[in-house]
Amino acid sequence: MDVQKKEQASTMVSTRRPKLTIEQQVEHLKSKGVTFTLCTEEQAILFLKYSTFFFKVKAFDKDYEINPKTGKYLNLDFAYLTELSTLDMHLRRLILHATLDIEHYLKVMLIREISEDPTEDGYEIVERFFNVYPDVKASIGGKSENSMCRDLIHKLQKEGYAVWNLIEVISFGDLVNLCEVYDQNTGGKKEDLFRCLFAVRCLRNAAAHNNCLLNSMRTASTRKIRPSRFLTHFASTIPGVKETSREKKMSNPVIHDFIGLLFIYDKIVTSPKTREHFAAELHQLFNERMLKHREYFQKNEILVSSYSFVLKAINQLYPLDSGNNNPLP
Repeated sequence: MDVQKKEQASTMVSTRRPKLTIEQQVEHLKSKGVTFTLCTEEQAILFLKYSTFFFKVKAFDKDYEINPKTGKYLNLDFAYLTELSTLDMHLRRLILHATLDIEHYLKVMLIREISEDPTEDGYEIVERFFNVYPDVKASIGGKSENSMCRDLIHKLQKEGYAVWNLIEVISFGDLVNLCEVYDQNTGGKKEDLFRCLFAVRCLRNAAAHNNCLLNSMRTASTRKIRPSRFLTHFASTIPGVKETSREKKMSNPVIHDFIGLLFIYDKIVTSPKTREHFAAELHQLFNERMLKHREYFQKNEILVSSYSFVLKAINQLYPLDSGNNNPLP
């Protein structure tokens, strides 16, 4: 090992943080100003042992201010962190359910339009798609031996790909790209709608990988976004929101993408029963579960204003008196 590599290795070792026992993790939080009034230290230890882990729950401390003089958190009880981590779990589950619905009805929409298109035989669109995205075919081939779709893939490799069976073996992201290719070939009437689906993809991937979402309300993630023109216009129709507040909220990737999910769901999902069920889930989470310990967050203006903005968007698209709205023709 040369001198430079030795120095690098030494630096890595020197920056390693010591492993802490769960009891030491609680002591560390106390040293940072986290209180254990609403949740005892014993309860916190059990929570960290059997419900989550330190790094996961501590992630939500980003939603709280730190006293610059003392370096300690202001008004942060451990109960607030446990509640945020629990709400985050419920939100991720809602997102995954919603995106499964969106994926299904995106396929329904695509197949319906192709079935009614006299210029498309279901095979030409696949050829155009593979020409634009040549890596997808190789990716499908890679699933031929270790996927639940292996038998279907083997059949398609022999007989050829038609759009109605291709959609069963591609990812959500590739499905969106396929829809875009078809839309562009037929005039680009839904171009703005498909651009919004990028926001849904990002949110879906984060939820599927169990990434924390509610920990970025005060300080947004490093991901920079340019808010969708389509979604920005929708946000401007939400009543009771000032322009400056709207712009600030829509610049937050998680809020922007969740608004995108609500909007896309409203436009793509056509089944009244499915829509009613999703609307019920939304209101159960936002109007009931999220308010269970509302007193925990009354002093956190960022969390309160973010919740208020999203709730107004929900009520705009999914009012309590009806889960049904008109989908796109």
